[in-house]
Amino acid sequence: LAVDGSDNVICANSTGEFILENPNGYLATTVSGPQVKNDITFSKTLQDGIFRKMVSDNITNEFIKANFVGVIIFAIVFGVASQSIKRQPEKIIKLLEEINRILLLGINWIILFTPIAVFSLIAANIGKRTGLQEAFADIGLLMGATLCAMATHFFIVYPSLYLLIVRQNPFRYMKYIFPAQVFAFASASSAATLPITMDCVEASGEVPRSVKNFVLSMGATLNMDGGAIYFPTAIVFLAVSSGIEDKLNAASYFLIILLSTLGSAGTAPVPSASLVLIITAYNTVFDTTGTPEAFGLIFAVDWLMDRFRTTLNVTGDAMMARIVTAAGKATFEDDTLENEVYEGEPEIEHYYK
Repeated sequence: LAVDGSDNVICANSTGEFILENPNGYLATTVSGPQVKNDITFSKTLQDGIFRKMVSDNITNEFIKANFVGVIIFAIVFGVASQSIKRQPEKIIKLLEEINRILLLGINWIILFTPIAVFSLIAANIGKRTGLQEAFADIGLLMGATLCAMATHFFIVYPSLYLLIVRQNPFRYMKYIFPAQVFAFASASSAATLPITMDCVEASGEVPRSVKNFVLSMGATLNMDGGAIYFPTAIVFLAVSSGIEDKLNAASYFLIILLSTLGSAGTAPVPSASLVLIITAYNTVFDTTGTPEAFGLIFAVDWLMDRFRTTLNVTGDAMMARIVTAAGKATFEDDTLENEVYEGEPEIEHYYK
């Protein structure tokens, strides 16, 4: 074998033929065609691509390799086990809380350099590319596919679920949450929008305070539908841009869906929090390390896509509050005790009345 001027591997033999011996059977073949049997079966792909990543034999190594699936499964088992013992592990919980505070402080320091880092990523990515027209067309396709999926979720999935359970016109209720949607698009933060969302849902007069406080607070932390939609499209975009689209199979798609679902629930309700999870999920699915070159393009448009994701998340929180009220048959009589507690407090004057 030899390498030509274009860094392509060629046969150095003048006959154009060479023999590759595989006495130990370590080399697996993936040759396509009816005359050759593929040695890599679907069950083998499913086993190595999903189950071995979910159940790890070395959790420390999973942290080093940033195997998102293995870490999540370990965290779930660890959390359930810690809450199942009779004596609560208070010291461990306090230790983890202190570590969490330290890491958050370090992340805040890193965020201070984000503008310089973003400029460097974009400049490096654009400087290496020769076909900028194709690159911008690809990022436009990514944005278009994501927005179409979000529009389907917004105008079809939410209203259909609302109509099925509540059996009322969903758009009549959605007009009350429009101020929260505008604020979510402007702030790109579900946590910052939470007070506005609570006011909007309360103004509808259809959700009891007990349901509103629980569902909206929980939804601002866990309900990240926008991220769950954006993750798969971004990961597939990075795979195609990096030239490894041949690794996209049934097992990898299943893993992408699993990571998108679990990862979106673990995303912080702050602007651009999903960028790190995109890289982690990408490396987990395709067994790669580092940051792909095309990630700079995703970084460049994330400020806009993040606003659409947040708007969809806030809409889902408000819609689920009304759906939970109907499904649980909750009434305003459940708020009697809570109303007595809040009696005497000034009533919030809604700015949109």
